[in-house]
Amino acid sequence: MNAAAKKLGVEAKFFAPMEADVAKQVQAIEGVVATGKSGIAISPNDPDSVRGVISRAMAKGVPTITFDADAPKSKRICYVGTDNFKAGQEAGKQMAKLLGGKGSVLVVTGGLGAMNLNQRIDGFKDAIKSSPAIKIVNVIPCDDDEAKAHQIIESSLRSRKDLAGIFAVGLWAANPAGKILYETRRAGKVKVVGFDTLKSEMEWVKKGSIQALIGQRPYQMGYKSVRILYDLAHGKKPPAEIIDTGIDVVTKENVEKFLKT
Repeated sequence: MNAAAKKLGVEAKFFAPMEADVAKQVQAIEGVVATGKSGIAISPNDPDSVRGVISRAMAKGVPTITFDADAPKSKRICYVGTDNFKAGQEAGKQMAKLLGGKGSVLVVTGGLGAMNLNQRIDGFKDAIKSSPAIKIVNVIPCDDDEAKAHQIIESSLRSRKDLAGIFAVGLWAANPAGKILYETRRAGKVKVVGFDTLKSEMEWVKKGSIQALIGQRPYQMGYKSVRILYDLAHGKKPPAEIIDTGIDVVTKENVEKFLKT
């Protein structure tokens, strides 16, 4: 976002509530609309919750797009970000390969209403259909909270001795999974496939307690969002309604390369 703003000579501001609170997000967007900005990019906590505020923004002539998470039933102009269903499919393929086609899997997600996370889970489930011996034993939300995810994973590992894999739908679950398995000397015994490629997560890949990370391209999301809003403000339409920024798959074999970038 900052790089695009600097290049284009525009002002760009970033805002996020401290927690994944739907009402606070809508309130924040309302505040931005009232100040008369030239455009807004939103990553919705819940796609339905932002439909009204997006309609109001568009009615006031404020071009509005979504990034990272979409709200396809809203009046947003376009979406910039990961094709989360396809990314989830890749996570499922990685898990099926790691488990040899069989085993019990725990899914730790963020919020149950987050469309992007649900699309990842749907893609994951679609990919493991070809491995009927892989069973999802639970899908538990941590509300994007690492401490809560830590408790969920710790408790699940104690209660489910048969647990063979953990699908961490976001970084807030991947980091605790890597830490717990490394510190309890179970790295590699329970396979972990997670989302995002923060340095802290990739360190767990190096140590062998996370086997695969599905990396999004957040830099591209931020840069392209500003670029598209700039173009919209100058009468130019986006190239497509869905602008897929792509994914990377990080494993022990290539993690060093990604740590250097």
